Amino acid sequence: MEEQQGFESPPMYTPENTVDNLVAQIDPKQIIDNLDHALKGEIYNKETGMWILNPSGRPIVNDECRGAVVSYITGILNNNTTMAIISEKQLSYVMESIIETITRMFVVNLERFGFVPPGKRYNEGIYENKGTPDSAKMTKVANMIYSVMFLTLSRALGGMESKKIFNSLSMTDAINYGREMGKNDKKGWISKVFGG
Repeated sequence: MEEQQGFESPPMYTPENTVDNLVAQIDPKQIIDNLDHALKGEIYNKETGMWILNPSGRPIVNDECRGAVVSYITGILNNNTTMAIISEKQLSYVMESIIETITRMFVVNLERFGFVPPGKRYNEGIYENKGTPDSAKMTKVANMIYSVMFLTLSRALGGMESKKIFNSLSMTDAINYGREMGKNDKKGWISKVFGG
């Protein structure tokens, strides 16, 4: 029988590709990036594939507020967060802490974050925090943060996310059982999941 010329066999399925895909899907960096764009007042344009400023042309909050919020949640939301195993009670405690922190952050930075009109020495970095706060804006931004935090953290309830990952990897291992993987220096799936 003659060998067919130009025939290429399909690429071999490797568990490393699956792990990369799974880790990318659970990585909260994308969620934080989306919130950052939303706070800038940007919306995603599917036609151009780019983030553009909303029709009002104004951000939801100023850069001071956005920077502080993104910096704070980046310290909490990471792969470790979604791979954790927490109970409903623990989630409640974490959410209470987040709500308290955001509330205090907003109250002590009313002028700096643009929730009250700028005072006379605003440009000097001296904030008086006088005036009637824009409570509607404060509530809107706070609720955006709480929703993002809760929905991301709830993925760790009872180890839900880590169980999905390890069940998926167990299936992959079963499919590839007995196949010689070759002697190479590729990182194993455990080191990829935990950032090694």
